[in-house]
Amino acid sequence: MLNSIQLFGLVLLGGLAAGEAARRLLALPRTTGYVLFGLLVGQSGLNWITPQHIESAQLFIDLALGLILFELGYLVPGVTPQAGKHRLLAGLGLSLAPGLLLFTLFGYWGFAGGPALFAAALCVATSAAITIATCSDVGAKGERTGLLYTMVAINGCVAFSAVMLLTPFLQDGETIGILARIGYALGGILSALLLGTLCAAVVLLGVRKLERQPEHQHLLILGCIVLGVGTAIFLDVSVFLPMLIFGVVVRAVDREQKVIAIRIASDARVFLVITFVLAGAALDIAHLLNYWPEALVISLTRLAGQLLVAMLTRRQLGLSSRESLLLSIGLQPMSSVALVLLANTQMLYSNLDPKLVGVVLATILLMQLCGPLATQTAIKGFGEASRLTARRPAPQASGAMEQTGGSSS
Repeated sequence: MLNSIQLFGLVLLGGLAAGEAARRLLALPRTTGYVLFGLLVGQSGLNWITPQHIESAQLFIDLALGLILFELGYLVPGVTPQAGKHRLLAGLGLSLAPGLLLFTLFGYWGFAGGPALFAAALCVATSAAITIATCSDVGAKGERTGLLYTMVAINGCVAFSAVMLLTPFLQDGETIGILARIGYALGGILSALLLGTLCAAVVLLGVRKLERQPEHQHLLILGCIVLGVGTAIFLDVSVFLPMLIFGVVVRAVDREQKVIAIRIASDARVFLVITFVLAGAALDIAHLLNYWPEALVISLTRLAGQLLVAMLTRRQLGLSSRESLLLSIGLQPMSSVALVLLANTQMLYSNLDPKLVGVVLATILLMQLCGPLATQTAIKGFGEASRLTARRPAPQASGAMEQTGGSSS
């Protein structure tokens, strides 16, 4: 039996090898390889990584997700107020439309209203980790990539806020009234917003003193993330919403770009590898085998809702019909944060329908495997995947000169 340190090394080396194999042999995103390796060594395979190992690594997972969500917020590009308004409204539509469709679908399948609404909120969230990692791997740069980051960030804010609003109503053991539950939920959201803003203020003030020293700025940002995550746990509020707000505020205020942000796909890749491997290890492929029809229907319903809104708002976003389809495809990866939230909610609400849990977990696994390819497809379709662009052949004139080079002298 491996000890914890050996297991940590196995996760890093095995994840690295699986990611490179997926990229070089199958032309798949590295994140797909990370998840597959997690399935291999987790409960679906060799069972080297057990639920106890994952539980003991929960703090590390929270920190990794905090760093990922901070970077997502920081990657949201600045735009004009009018463009920002259009993007905000479109992002809300891209979150609410699939959420309402999924809520209706869960109700049709016979699930109770509260849990069905909660499950719909979980399914709305797009994976920040998959989006960032895949875009980094393919060298995504451009206006459409920035739009994708913006939609994923708005999507996350809506999903995390909805989960925070709904969680108090899932605590059946509590005798508090409806108004008290609403007050508790709104207080949690307000605390998350204030915490994220406070972390941003500390970084923005600290950067003025540190100037452009990457190693010191990275230490400052990482310290704020650790403190912010710890404070969120202490206050019993969402760990994820404050970190997303943290990144958004820093990017919005730092117009002179004095902040040198940590890049999860380069500066802190270790967090990314471990997050995906542990996510794969935590998921049971049996859920997908049992509920793959439901998972497929949920995925298609989610895509349909997003595509509908993307088409309706394409003019405001400056997109063609083809680009609207690609944007919807790029939003398909389901967030591994949903897995963490679902686990936390199961502890609060032990009577959550096992079938509903299985259906959501099956959908998460399906999108963990297919989601990276969807994001890669969208970026390639946008024409912004610089690292996948084929090299242009040399001009014919140049080739002719090379063939006859020196013969005329």
